[in-house]
Amino acid sequence: MKYIYLFALFFLTLFHVDGQNKTQLEGKSKIPKQDLVVLKTGKRIWGEIQFYELGKAMLFRTDEGVLMKIPFELLDKFVAGAHTTNVEYFLKPEKPEKPFLETETFYNNFALFMPFGVKTTANSRSGLGFEYSFGMQMTPRVGLGLGTGMNFMFGGISDRLIPIVAEIRYYNKPERRHRAYALLDSGYSVGWSADKQTEAYSFKGGWRIHPALGIVWHNAKTTRFTTELGYWHQRATLVEDWWETSRWRRENDYKLNRWVLKMGLLF
Repeated sequence: MKYIYLFALFFLTLFHVDGQNKTQLEGKSKIPKQDLVVLKTGKRIWGEIQFYELGKAMLFRTDEGVLMKIPFELLDKFVAGAHTTNVEYFLKPEKPEKPFLETETFYNNFALFMPFGVKTTANSRSGLGFEYSFGMQMTPRVGLGLGTGMNFMFGGISDRLIPIVAEIRYYNKPERRHRAYALLDSGYSVGWSADKQTEAYSFKGGWRIHPALGIVWHNAKTTRFTTELGYWHQRATLVEDWWETSRWRRENDYKLNRWVLKMGLLF
């Protein structure tokens, strides 16, 4: 009688476990597979994708039963059949990178100035110099500023140009780490001759214009390097005035058209 009682208890226990497992499996199979859509604003929407074709709007029904039409431009990414237990594994929250130059912030740019591409010889060959500009970001894309510097021209350090210019910068996609930009500066370059051995020569500056395209290279820290290629048009005049036996005066006008490579730091 004892063995019959134990056998009946074992049979009832096995039946109960088997029935519980079947109930759990049926319950799991009834869990609806949800789709997850992430918008570019960072918002996540759970529901079911009704229709999607690459490049077109997505038709999506939310958990609340609302039928939505999501434009392709607003769609960041989506996961079909996502579960709350594993969706965080492959959809980590992304922190949007802020523009390194926000509205109403100041910027400074110090760069080496290297003209090249000369076709003539003698007094109009290339030079070397440095330039510094500073300004304010009106928007994350547009900045306005002023610039100056020192350019050594005509093959020697005795003839120098000191630019005084206004500039405008435009950044294509300011949210990226490495940002392309377009620059235009224009103004007047003052001539300065450092040769004091004779008073026969004097150096005058003139109008300047300089359009350019560049890239800001931003590393993981705060250092930002700039590489810029532009075209430089500069006018200058070299005056010869002699008083030995009789007065003799001559003015040599120059139009310097050069390609310019600039490399520097932006901070």
